[in-house]
Amino acid sequence: MKKLSLNSWKAWVFTAALAALSIILTRFASINIGTTVRIGFGRLPIMLASAWFGPVLGAICGGAADIIGALMSTGWNPLLTVPAVVCGIIPFFLFWAFRVRSTVSGKKEIRANIFKVGASVVITKVITQGIIMTLLLAYVFKQTPVQLMTSLGIRNLITVGEAIVETAAIYMLYTNKAINRIIR
Repeated sequence: MKKLSLNSWKAWVFTAALAALSIILTRFASINIGTTVRIGFGRLPIMLASAWFGPVLGAICGGAADIIGALMSTGWNPLLTVPAVVCGIIPFFLFWAFRVRSTVSGKKEIRANIFKVGASVVITKVITQGIIMTLLLAYVFKQTPVQLMTSLGIRNLITVGEAIVETAAIYMLYTNKAINRIIR
């Protein structure tokens, strides 16, 4: 399926809507546990922006959502925006590498496509949330090596759990014929 260009108003409008959805899911529909652990699905719209519109708009979606959301609540730290921007870049390339299709038919093809989406989501989440964000938070909060290792374990368990739910949502939205007709 043809990707929209950066000159497409549709791509920009949908990217802005996905950024707004990311802010809502991150800031208002998440569970914060302490200062370094959050359970939520705010990265889901960013990954969709990347898959639908490419790495540039995915990165813009992630960066804008993180900066605006942080300014609305805790205050912005440029370092902590890096994982959101990277989260907007990686899915496009993983969907391309795994050849994820927006239209599939047949049980075998559907199962294979779900697995590809799942692999893309897990890889993206583990890299951005589980590793990069954890290391940056450890730096910002000056965690000891023991605290860092504990954070890595806890955050990666939560990340994989979130990825399972996000895989289902992303697959349903990415392969939805009605949505694909609207955004293309």
